[in-house]
Amino acid sequence: MRCLLVFLFSIIAFSSNAQIFSSGGWEVSGYIETYYTYDLNQPEDHLRPDFLFNFKRHNEFSVNLAFLRAAYSEDNIRGNLALMTGTYAQYNLADEPAWAQMVYEASVGVKLLDNLWLDVGIMPSHIGFESAEGMETWHLSRSLLAENSPYFLTGGRLSYAWNENLDLTLWLANGWQNVQRTERNQSLGLGAGINYRPMDGMIINYSNYYGNEYPQTLYLPRFYNNFYTMYSFNGWGITFGADYGIESTINTELNQWYGATLSLRRKFFDHLYIASRVDYYSDKKGVILNNGMEVTGLSMNLDYEVTERALARIEFRQFFSPDPVYDLPAGKFSRGNSAINTSLAIRF
Repeated sequence: MRCLLVFLFSIIAFSSNAQIFSSGGWEVSGYIETYYTYDLNQPEDHLRPDFLFNFKRHNEFSVNLAFLRAAYSEDNIRGNLALMTGTYAQYNLADEPAWAQMVYEASVGVKLLDNLWLDVGIMPSHIGFESAEGMETWHLSRSLLAENSPYFLTGGRLSYAWNENLDLTLWLANGWQNVQRTERNQSLGLGAGINYRPMDGMIINYSNYYGNEYPQTLYLPRFYNNFYTMYSFNGWGITFGADYGIESTINTELNQWYGATLSLRRKFFDHLYIASRVDYYSDKKGVILNNGMEVTGLSMNLDYEVTERALARIEFRQFFSPDPVYDLPAGKFSRGNSAINTSLAIRF
């Protein structure tokens, strides 16, 4: 334990003085996010609930996400390659081939017109306000909306900066967070996004996805919508997000799922942040979640910015469901789940 702490703080000390390599259009950067999570339900398989893909392991020191990225850009071309490891990759890309589980990002882009780019490859999705990179988010863990919508898409993306306050995005993708197409599925997915910044500190965003996630000859399209708005002012921040999706069935019925999240964040002094969040997610037909269920979540975290490149966090998170769906030892189940999460992250 002592050796681990010495190693982690040595990395922090190095990263606070490190400089990102940048030369001749090339830039090399990296990110490491370590964690320890204790689930008070004490699951015997050491796994947090099925609907979570980050900070997945109970009562273990582990790495959530670590990657090394090389980026190249000129006036009319750009490219990114980032290779990763960690439990985020292990569980979020569990159905992908082994080579794809190591790829965080791989894309090539060309400028077609002024402010219009075409990028092709594996890229962060246009959906939601949270990134897989924890230091970019207000909370240690991700919201229920983020955990159950695409973190990435594979395909072609058109992005257009209409003006300094408005960006438009259009996607043609392999599917709902797929690198490799599933067997016998011949359908491509479509996505669109609008990001509007009407004033300093405010973002209003709408994004969607349309596609068939079933093997042919079945065609049961899914239409998903995400909305969020963020506003930061005088050390305060507030975010509201909402999801709504529908999917066809083999009869005339439509399956639906929806969710919402509300976050409040406050900065104290120069390096301290406190954030609280409430989540709700309902997928009774099991379109997205493995088992149809409802989940309400509460969380509160305390963040300490060690340096501009290092962040230490602790979070308490609680889930409630109307049915006993959370594992307990000896084959028992509970209607609630509580956990204490800690993380230490650096970027360089």
